[in-house]
Order: sequence, then C-alpha cells, then structure tokens
Amino acid sequence: MSMKRRMLVVVSVMASLMAISFGLISGYDNIVHAAAYPYPVSDGKGEYRFGTISSIQNDENGIPAWIVSGNWKSNLSTNQSVIGDQGNETFPGSSFNAQFEMVRFNGSADHTHTITNFVVANSSQIDNAMLTVNGTTTASLRGGPITDIPTSISIIGDKVISIWLDPSKIDNHYGNTPIYGQVMNEPTDRHELMNHNGT
Repeated sequence: MSMKRRMLVVVSVMASLMAISFGLISGYDNIVHAAAYPYPVSDGKGEYRFGTISSIQNDENGIPAWIVSGNWKSNLSTNQSVIGDQGNETFPGSSFNAQFEMVRFNGSADHTHTITNFVVANSSQIDNAMLTVNGTTTASLRGGPITDIPTSISIIGDKVISIWLDPSKIDNHYGNTPIYGQVMNEPTDRHELMNHNGT
C-alpha cells in the first residue's frame, strides 16, 4: 500500500471517529458524561486531573495502524512535591492510571491495556506551559504485566496529555510515538458540555 493511500485511510478513520463522537455528544448525553468523566476529581486523599485518550499508534514498521481510546486519572499536575521537582527522590502520593482499548483500522484485534504503578523519578516544568514527569510504570500486555517501564508523561498547555513508554521494553506494542489524549478541566469542561447538550 502506498504512503499516499495509507494517509488517506488514516484521515478517513479520523474523520469517521470525529463524526461518531459528535453524534454521541449530541444524542446520548448520559453516555458522553460517563465516557468523558470516568473519575472523581477528588478521592478524599487529594485532587486529581483526568481525561480521555484518543490516539493513532504506529505498527512495528512505523506505519499508522491502531486506534487507541480510553481514560486516564492522575494527581501528577496537582501534587506540589512533583511540580516542585525536589530531585531524584520519591514523591509521596503521586499517581497515574490509564485504561484504554486498541483496535486496528479494519476493526480487528481489539484488546484492552492498563498503565499503573507509576513511580516518579523526576519532573520539569517549562513556563507553566508544560509539565513533564519521568519515572517507571507497569503495563498490561498479552503475556502478563511488564514492570519498570521507563515512562514520560507530559501535560501540555493544560489541555493535552502525552504518555510515552519505552518501546524497547514492551516490544514496540504501542508503536514509536507517544499515546495522546485530552486533559479535562473540572468543573469548566463539564459545565460547557452540559450547556452544549441543553441539560
């Protein structure tokens, strides 16, 4: 398949996903709220950020082949010990968890993954525009969980999340690019979505 044809397939799949998303937002208010707001903002132990995962991942040849979608929850951007970057020490109470599904463009080979047990090594923040936290995670794969995977999580512009797991530790399962998603801002995003849907 030529590169031009592959890009046409990617654009077509993304356009279809957007059309489906708009249909869900306008017609199925309760489903949208369940999908966009899967986690509480606070669990009594601290403030959490959360959001959705919506990404296209490459195959082992570096060609876009997988649609990835799901949810994530974290207190990394609200945990002051992480933001303050105290050096290479443990950051008590830091947390990041994600669950998402992967499916090929043709609808086959769908399966679910989790990323858990984030252990922070260090962090950096650039002009309040980007927070990057490095550490290790555990990822569920077909053969069982893989532990101690070097991981980098970035919150960009307070709207985008980038999740990178070292491809060499997971046999390039998520391809050679980060997994991307959105950061939801509670209560602003929920209020805007509810007003948009007339509720």
